[in-house]
Amino acid sequence: MELYLEDFDVTTLIRDIVAVIQPLAEKNHNRLEVTCAPDLGRMHADMTKLRQAVFNLLSNACKFTERGTVSLHVSREPDPAGDWLRVTVTDTGIGMTPEQMAKLFQEFSQADAATTRRYGGTGLGLALSRRLCRMMGGEVTVESEPGRGSAFTIRLPAHVVPPTTEAPVQTPGEVAPSGAATVLVIDDEPAMRDLMHRFLTKEGLRVVTAASGEDGLRLAKEHRPVAITLDVMMPGMDGWAVLAALKADTQVADIPVIMLTMVDDRNLGYALG
Repeated sequence: MELYLEDFDVTTLIRDIVAVIQPLAEKNHNRLEVTCAPDLGRMHADMTKLRQAVFNLLSNACKFTERGTVSLHVSREPDPAGDWLRVTVTDTGIGMTPEQMAKLFQEFSQADAATTRRYGGTGLGLALSRRLCRMMGGEVTVESEPGRGSAFTIRLPAHVVPPTTEAPVQTPGEVAPSGAATVLVIDDEPAMRDLMHRFLTKEGLRVVTAASGEDGLRLAKEHRPVAITLDVMMPGMDGWAVLAALKADTQVADIPVIMLTMVDDRNLGYALG
């Protein structure tokens, strides 16, 4: 994975996140409380990866809490070597034992079998969140008590230093068949767009690809595809924002959207339509 570093306003980002996560909170009759310090300012980081990490924590908090409170607290920590952003998600849900917390950040691992049976999931969300934060020089920590809830904290440098990366190589796709039904593929990764183009073309479909959320929305209106495949983690306008925009537009709201992504959050996808 690569970092797409950009400058953005933290308060605006948090406001967008809260707007998307609100339906999940309401689904389990939870109250969503948000507290933002007045001096959050701007940040230089991968906005999409930060957004997804916060989404994962809020989604889990909403899923494991019923008729309770999910709190989001965001603050900035001054430091002579560079400010830090602190994002804490607290819930009044089922909580965890020390033994359960020890397995939290392992891939394909959840608290226990009973939790998996009741709440579902694949045990990837927290592992992904920690990896995304560590890519940006930060960390995710947790405190919890059985029956009293949990508190997850993301701590990131306000100015992320870019690592050395190589640009992905784009390979040409096959020629689309004429007269076929159209599928729109929205993904910022050139290799993934090419893979989907070749696969769907062999299935007899015409494929239109978009490298960004903004292009995807425009092409959806232009081509009216029979289906859309959508990645979540894209720079700028991510997949959740694209999905919300698609379902809010009466011209394209009825088009089926398939989330084709490494992000493990079925509940958020269903909540957004």
